[in-house]
Order: sequence, then structure tokens, then C-alpha cells
Amino acid sequence: MKVTVEDVNDTRKKVHVSIDADEIAAESKSLLGQFAKNAKLPGFRPGKAPVNLIQGKFKNEIKSELNRKLTGDAYQQGVKESGLDVYAVVEMDGGDIEPGAPGAELSFTFDIRPTFELPEYKGVDISVPKAEVTEDEFRQTKDYILNQRAEYNVCEKAAEKGDYVKVSYEGKIGDELIADIVEDKKIYGTQTNTWEQAGDEHSPGVRAVVDALVGMSAGDKKDVEQSFAEDFEVEALQGKTATYSLEVHEVREKKLPEMDEEFLKGFQVETVEAWEERIKQDIKNQKLQQAHGEKRNQLIEHLTGLIDIKLPESAINNEREAILRQHVQQAMQQGASEEQLEEHKESLFAQAGDAAVKRVKTQIVLGRIAEAEKINVENEDLQRAIMNQAMQTRTQPDKIVKELQKNQDQLRELQRAVLFEKTLDFLIEQANVTEVEPEAEAATAEA
Repeated sequence: MKVTVEDVNDTRKKVHVSIDADEIAAESKSLLGQFAKNAKLPGFRPGKAPVNLIQGKFKNEIKSELNRKLTGDAYQQGVKESGLDVYAVVEMDGGDIEPGAPGAELSFTFDIRPTFELPEYKGVDISVPKAEVTEDEFRQTKDYILNQRAEYNVCEKAAEKGDYVKVSYEGKIGDELIADIVEDKKIYGTQTNTWEQAGDEHSPGVRAVVDALVGMSAGDKKDVEQSFAEDFEVEALQGKTATYSLEVHEVREKKLPEMDEEFLKGFQVETVEAWEERIKQDIKNQKLQQAHGEKRNQLIEHLTGLIDIKLPESAINNEREAILRQHVQQAMQQGASEEQLEEHKESLFAQAGDAAVKRVKTQIVLGRIAEAEKINVENEDLQRAIMNQAMQTRTQPDKIVKELQKNQDQLRELQRAVLFEKTLDFLIEQANVTEVEPEAEAATAEA
């Protein structure tokens, strides 16, 4: 076999492999012998049927196997002699070889991994905030847990901050109903018997309405004004002042749960002190997890920022498609319509492209570091990854294993993800990590 390489661009090469008549004839003869040895034809013992009968009976099978074998050999020879570090096979030409042909030429278009010098990747300086729990964080989390378990009982008193109120309201700008101006944002127009939390700073509703509910009782009516900012999310309301007429139908008083034995039992603790320690530890664990992610991000940004390389086109295209699919699925789950997706397709495509470039570059750099450090994926690593996936998706591990056995592409993707995780963990172990006060971290980021 004769191998020649044609440059398409910096990361794409076309390898031509010429196969002469003697090689085709030798492989055809070998295959014919194998078929003759194993073929079962009426009236003949295995291996005793005439060659011409074998050729006629198994013509298509012999040709198919000939093409499969020669294509595989040509691929191996092309990669070996060209010395290319193949990232992906983009296209293959040829592969229709007849037994007895005077010769054949196969062409393989490869995307290749770029060659580059690795920068110093050990001892990278990174900084993360200390995983300390502040009193405000503890109090807010504790209040959130209590509010989640609070009861809301109908009462005759005026609403206090935090109480839930059933209210109807209608908004107008002048004499025009907002509901007629803004049809897709009903929350800013007319609402009938909706529930609002009185005085809630984080309410997505009309601020003036939410604030006005404090002090109102069932049956009370009131008009309030709401001024919308010049950059308000709803264009039709930008810079406008609206009048809202509201009527309260019911007030439900918030009653926090008693932190008694039954309450503590739900958290598998025996004392209030133990419950509070559990809250603080959960907050700390969350901060530690965030810090770990920040370490990874800083390492990736540092290393990829030091390397300027051309990336394989097929890798970017594949990643872009995967990211786009994910974005579209998430958007549709959140209620986006096909028309809205079509309207923003250009920006979505551009964003996915930028993310794909970053992801592919990261994968290539981490792959080179894994090779340099001889980091490999062991069976134990895969087992842990499968168990984690099973817990996250609430799926039986055996089911995931069976899916991986049937889908080799999915298995290779999992192996690659595990390899990158191990490589990042190695880099974190080798890094110079400094823990700073959260305020100092924020100041550093702004600088």
C-alpha cells in the first residue's frame, strides 16, 4: 500500500491509500479459501465444494468482506505511515472494490489534534473564598427551612409582612387596561384571586401591589401607583406610571412550626442545637463544592489562556450541536415557543459556538496533560461514575451498565468525562491554593 497526505487546512488532512492488484488478488484468494472451508452446500462436504460454486454462491458476501478488510487495513496503514494524531474521521471515499480489480484508491479525511507545547501546569496560583458560614447565611437558611414548613391559617386581622393574601387587581395606564397592552405578561395586567406574599422583597409581581397588601384586611380595597423603569423588561411599560385597583379577599397568617421532637425527627436529630449544626455544615459543604468548582474554572482559564491553537472543525461542530440541543430543550421546558427560538436562533448559534470552542480547547489541553502524566481511567473510576449517575438520575446502576454495553459511543463519552475529571483533580492537588476572605475575593475579581 502506498500512502500520500494532502493538506486541507491546519487541522484537517486527507490521506490517500493506493492498493495494487496483487494485494487485492491475495486478499480475495484468502477470503475465498475461508468461505470454501466453512461453506455448506448441498451434495458437498464442508471444504470440498468447487471454487466456482463458492464464488457464485457467496459473491456479494465475499465482496463485502473484501471491502471491509481492505478498508480497515488501509486505514491502519494510512494512520501509521502519515504519523497523524487522528482526532476524528470526517469522511471516507472509495470502498467499492471488486475481486480481481487492477487496483484501488481509498481516501480518508481526518481532523487531527493540534501539536503544541504544554505550559507549566503544576503549581498554578489560584484563590478561593474561605468556606466560612456567616450568621446572616445561617439565619437566612434557617428562616427559609422554617418558612417552607410554615402553616398559613385564615385570619380576620390585617395582613403583616410574610402573610399570604388572596387578591384581585387591575392595572391601567390612563384609561387603557394594561391587560390589553401586554397580553403575554398577565402578571402586570389583570389578576383574579391570585396569591401574593405581603411585603415580599423577592416577589415577581407588581411591587406596589405587594407592598400595599401590608395592613390590608379581607374586603379592603385600594388604588396604588406603580412607576416602571426606563429599562423595564416589558417594553410597552418602560417609563410608564400605572394605577392598580386592588381588592383583598382573604388573609392567611403565617405560623412557623414548633421546633419540637416531631419536627427534629424529620431531620434525624434530637436537639435544636444539632439541627442548627446540621444547617451550618450543609452551608459549609455547599461552599466547599462551589470552591472546588471555582478552582477548576481558574485552572482551565489559566491553562487555555496560555495556549493558542487551531481546533478540529468536526469537534467544534459536534460540541456546538450538543450545546444547542441542550439550550433548546431547556428553553422549551421553561415555556419558550418555537417562534421565540427561531427569533433568537442567530444569537443562540453564536453563543453555542463560543462555548464549543472553549470546551474543545479544554478537552484537548486536558487530554495532553493526561498523556504526559499517564493518567488513565480504571474500572473503579467507571464504577464510581456509574454510581454517581445512578444516584443523580435515580436509576438502577445495572440499567446504566446495560445501556453502556449496547452503546459504545456513550461508553467512550463517559470514559472521556472521567479522564478529564481525574486530570482536573490532579491539577488541583498540584496547584498553589490560597483561601481568602469573601470580600477580598470579590475585590480581586473586580480588579
